[in-house]
Amino acid sequence: MNTNFDREFERLAGPPKSPLAQLFAALIGLVVLGLAFMFSLVVFAIVAVVGVFLWLYFWWKTRALRKQIQAQMADAQTAWQQKPTFDASSGKEELPGAIIDGESTRVDEPGDRSPGRD
Repeated sequence: MNTNFDREFERLAGPPKSPLAQLFAALIGLVVLGLAFMFSLVVFAIVAVVGVFLWLYFWWKTRALRKQIQAQMADAQTAWQQKPTFDASSGKEELPGAIIDGESTRVDEPGDRSPGRD
């Protein structure tokens, strides 16, 4: 089936329009574009205001958590700056938060058949 779309469009659109009709159509198009632009500005303003209110709500609801985190950070900094403590059982000084190094040795048992071992 072969359809000529150009001929179908001409049948629906009618004869070419006069310059006055074209001017009127252009003016209506500009008014519609202006109204659409104004509507989009209103929509974007509403979205921005709702976004700010949501951000403020989240900020307000998390204030107690932020205070708790700041207090923990201050406590950790204070503990780190304290002088070393003396451990009477080992006879050594220990720093708070210090890392204790150690060594380990693997001893293979005779019946151990771990994966990757012969």
